[in-house]
Amino acid sequence: MGMIRQAGAAGMVLSIGFTGGVCLGISLFIGYKIDSYFSSEPWGIIGGIIIGLAAAVVQTWKQLRESMDRFAKEDDRSKEKNTKL
Repeated sequence: MGMIRQAGAAGMVLSIGFTGGVCLGISLFIGYKIDSYFSSEPWGIIGGIIIGLAAAVVQTWKQLRESMDRFAKEDDRSKEKNTKL
């Protein structure tokens, strides 16, 4: 049971890192395209970094909250099983 829980935690960490990278990458790409269209270098990329970081923080917060709720429910279930024994 311990290995499964560790694998789930590792998957959660990898998922958070991937989600943050995708948020930042997409916003940087959009900022680059805005810069090339309006010739406004470097403001589109700077705006993309700011928006991407904000999106990454929000998504990370959501994923952490969901996973902590899930772990708390699993912990409650395991405590109930131990008290019944």
